Amino acid sequence: MISNLVKFFEPLAYPIGFLWLLLLAGGLRFAWKRQWGPALFSAVLAVGLLLIGSTAVPERLLASLERPYAREAQTALPQGDAVVMLGGTVTPSKHDLFGLDMTAASDRAIAAQELMRQKKARWLVLGGGGNGSKGGEKATEALHLQQWLGASGIPAASVITLQNSANTHDEAVQVQKLVQERGWKRVILVTSGFHMKRAAATFQHLSIPVVPLACDFMGLNHLEGERRFQPFPKIDGVEHLTLYLHEVFGWHFYRWRGWIGSGAAAPEGQAPPPKEIATPAR
Repeated sequence: MISNLVKFFEPLAYPIGFLWLLLLAGGLRFAWKRQWGPALFSAVLAVGLLLIGSTAVPERLLASLERPYAREAQTALPQGDAVVMLGGTVTPSKHDLFGLDMTAASDRAIAAQELMRQKKARWLVLGGGGNGSKGGEKATEALHLQQWLGASGIPAASVITLQNSANTHDEAVQVQKLVQERGWKRVILVTSGFHMKRAAATFQHLSIPVVPLACDFMGLNHLEGERRFQPFPKIDGVEHLTLYLHEVFGWHFYRWRGWIGSGAAAPEGQAPPPKEIATPAR
């Protein structure tokens, strides 16, 4: 009984729950003193935080980006010339095995590894930024993954590491060069479900023939779980709303930079089902 009670009120001890409690208490105090302006401001912030952290709204928004790329059978994926995995999966860590720490997007690495195990492609292309050093020299995220991949049975000779990339467009430009040099007809693009629409559109704009293989379905996984409603806000909703807004703003930024075609639909709209992008005639 006591343990259940402690667990029920536990979110209020965390930063977001404690902040919500302060806003609620402040709003009531201002209302008691008939200071209606500050009371209304506190109430709006408290309700907004409750909406984000206690309801399924952020997960539904995130799932709207993921749903078109959810596949029931990965085995139906066609063969490709290369598996291209976008970065964001690891950070360097001298205290962990293989010198790396997996991030929340590490499902991308697991998916790419499994595709190579299934021999879906001959080459594995690893993207990512530069984060740390290896052997006294600055290393990219892709280089940090090589040792782990080698231990899992993927030979180094089949791995291509991209140069330091600041964003998805940088990765796409480097992959475009590989496609042109090696005559690849199809690449399997691996990234998180919520990021796939922007990523695939970026590759498509550079005439790269891609088949999307999404993973890391944060929104859908939360919606399909037991959760919701919870009386006190938690950080999960804030994180999921941040990912959604990052993709929406990122989409419009890419459109503004000319990295995505002007005819592509924005991510807040319904995305078409994933399909192979045909290689254009040269």
